[in-house]
Amino acid sequence: MEKSCQQCKKMFEITQDDLGFYERLEVPTPTWCPPCREMRRMAWYTERYLYPRQCDLCSKNIVSQFAPENPRPQYCFQCWWGDTWDALSYGRDYDPKRSFFEQFHELELSVPHACTSNDSMNVNSEYTHQAGHNKNCYLIFHASYNEDCYYGYGVKNVKNCMDVHYCHKGSELCYECVDVEGCYGLSWCQDCQNCSGSAFIQDCIGCNDCFLCIGLRNKRHCILNEQLSPEEYAKRREEMPVSSWSVVRTLKQRFKELQMKHHWKCLRTEMTENSTGNYLYRARNAKQCFDCSDIEECAYCSQLQLNSRFCYDIFEFGIGIERCYETTGVGYSSYDIAFCVSCMESSARLQYCIDCFTSSDCFGCTQVKRGKFCILNKKYTEPEYHVLRKTIIENMKRHGEYGEFFPMQNSFTGYNESTAQWWYPKTKEEALQSGWPWEDNLPRTEGKETLDTIPDDIKDVEDSVLRKILRCEMCAKNYKIIPQELAFYRDRSLPLPRRCFDCRRMDRMAQRNTRQLWTRPCMNCVKEMQTTYAPDRPEIVYCEQCYLSEVY
Repeated sequence: MEKSCQQCKKMFEITQDDLGFYERLEVPTPTWCPPCREMRRMAWYTERYLYPRQCDLCSKNIVSQFAPENPRPQYCFQCWWGDTWDALSYGRDYDPKRSFFEQFHELELSVPHACTSNDSMNVNSEYTHQAGHNKNCYLIFHASYNEDCYYGYGVKNVKNCMDVHYCHKGSELCYECVDVEGCYGLSWCQDCQNCSGSAFIQDCIGCNDCFLCIGLRNKRHCILNEQLSPEEYAKRREEMPVSSWSVVRTLKQRFKELQMKHHWKCLRTEMTENSTGNYLYRARNAKQCFDCSDIEECAYCSQLQLNSRFCYDIFEFGIGIERCYETTGVGYSSYDIAFCVSCMESSARLQYCIDCFTSSDCFGCTQVKRGKFCILNKKYTEPEYHVLRKTIIENMKRHGEYGEFFPMQNSFTGYNESTAQWWYPKTKEEALQSGWPWEDNLPRTEGKETLDTIPDDIKDVEDSVLRKILRCEMCAKNYKIIPQELAFYRDRSLPLPRRCFDCRRMDRMAQRNTRQLWTRPCMNCVKEMQTTYAPDRPEIVYCEQCYLSEVY
């Protein structure tokens, strides 16, 4: 069956498998298309900015996900998890004459939020968000089990890495890398596994001491895909010192030229069965899933991991979740979660909840810990709960609310602060015209720089740079170099960055393809294939069979 998206007006398909899923969960069929649904979920998720504020309970200075003028009360991490307050004390009765979304919005505005979404296992990692089990980390987001890492996104189980995007599983001493796993000592690399001591390499596996190479397997001492002796390799590498910014800028251009000559695999998938998507690993019966691994019977999900089953329309997390739908930030052995934001840790049967932990059988609750049989943060007996829940759902259906995610106009941050702005960028005028919030005072300063010229080579950078303010060459925003950062650059012989953290992050995101599939012919065998390379892209794109025959 086909429907017209209520948001973008484009037609989208609802398959028989989709209908079966919605019937099992007893939810209406969606009225928004998959991309618009993802945009709406992302608009309720923050992974971009941090602000200075004060805890509204103990008054200490904190790092917050909310801008200073945001009206929501918020507590520091210790106060929010403490026992000196109870989210159920904010509970209220349901009014059947009013919109449920309006009533929930009023509740959500009154209950204190945690300043950031981190767990209690973080150590010396205050300036992180959507992160857990990190030690000595700074400005990393969507990150867990890391140590001594700075400026990154999607960082998982790595050490001493900086400016990385999707860097996973034991990687160490990586810099400006995108989608690397099990790598050591890489700089300016992408889509690499088990590589070490290399720079400017892409689509390489098991390679050591390689430079300006693409598509190699188990090679060593290669430059521009040419096999060299160890002596010749060392000699030619000395002629291209990456400690110099001007040299690095030239190498980046040469790397781009090399990329245009390489043949690319249509999709980056491994060990998948009956599945579609990109950056998809160990998946079975997964449809339109991106940046996911170890999933089964899932559709329209992104950044979902580790034994997630029977889930639709999930953005981010996973780890043992099942039967979850239209939710963002769900994880840790949770079951039957729908229309929720950041509800985790052994939770079950939650709908329309925000930031509820270790809770079950709750509807329209926010900031509740260990709650059960609660509606709008008010406790009920089990029979009372089920009767009232049924009444609310019937009323929501009459108002066209049930089955829809939280309205974007009620989001607790501006659209431009949310993850949605990365994947579905909008101008201020577009957002306001749609009634979505917008934040005019993003964290930044301009015109306060105290360093006019950054030394070209890291050898010429003095300790005094730590007291200087730099200016981003891209957006003019001021930024600083922290001591750990300078030590990393010196140890790895890397030049100082010329752009601020946010611009560097956007540069890394731009190196990846969008989460959209096109059907086009293989440029070798002409067989039709699905790919994230749009038909008008200039790259040489092969189907999986042709690609493998060329690489191996």
